[in-house]
Amino acid sequence: MNLNTQTYESLSSIFSRDFSSLLLLPKIEKLINKQEPTLEDVLGLCSHNESLLIKLTRRAGFGSNEDEFAKEILFKKGLSFLKSLAIRTMNQEIFSLPLKLEGMTEYKIKRRAVVLARFIKHFYEILGVKPDDAYLCGLFYNFTYVSFEKLIADNLMSVCDFEEVKDVCIDLTSTALKEIGFDTVITSFIEDSNKELHSTKFPFGHALSRIGNTLLINSEDTLSSNIGRGSGVDRQLLDATGLTTREIVNVLKDLTRNYKGGLGRQ
Repeated sequence: MNLNTQTYESLSSIFSRDFSSLLLLPKIEKLINKQEPTLEDVLGLCSHNESLLIKLTRRAGFGSNEDEFAKEILFKKGLSFLKSLAIRTMNQEIFSLPLKLEGMTEYKIKRRAVVLARFIKHFYEILGVKPDDAYLCGLFYNFTYVSFEKLIADNLMSVCDFEEVKDVCIDLTSTALKEIGFDTVITSFIEDSNKELHSTKFPFGHALSRIGNTLLINSEDTLSSNIGRGSGVDRQLLDATGLTTREIVNVLKDLTRNYKGGLGRQ
């Protein structure tokens, strides 16, 4: 498929237009790394977006009092709490599908993404990355499908089979998130998601993601709530993790059992 320069430039604009909470995360990360953030810094994070501010303050239990919210963040709960709040808010926003092609639903893709995010986060110490970064690597693993539908809806890609253009959507998604300001740990994980396992930067993480994602898709296809039943785990991927099938499946079972629509904990 031949894509023009406009296509590459437009996906980050689409994300900026439709997903305000997505833009917030890199800003919070920069503020976390700032030596002495101020009250004005916290208020300035989303002062330009009243709708996003309302979502955050309500989720934190502050109604619409932005000053009290900012003081609570800066002086009591901390910026890490704000980042967690932003991620949970984002979970409710970014899995919007304008077309719902190929039998995909918003519930299905969000459930798959959030469960996989929690699954990868469970192994963050072995991965050697921060817990939130591990979570976001898993969360965005299926985000390329959202990009696919958004591009078609904006007439930047023709309707076709997702698998035919998956590599292109991966490239576009990782580039767009990089432009928005996400860390290279996350954008490179997306970029590598369809590569041969041992050519990726995190073979362990990609092996886990591929196993977990396949098991979740199989459970969707068979309408089974029992993860792993009737579906074998790829031996090459399993060997790359150094874990047993039982260790992987048991973690995934617990996470799917406790899934409540992406609300609550990360």
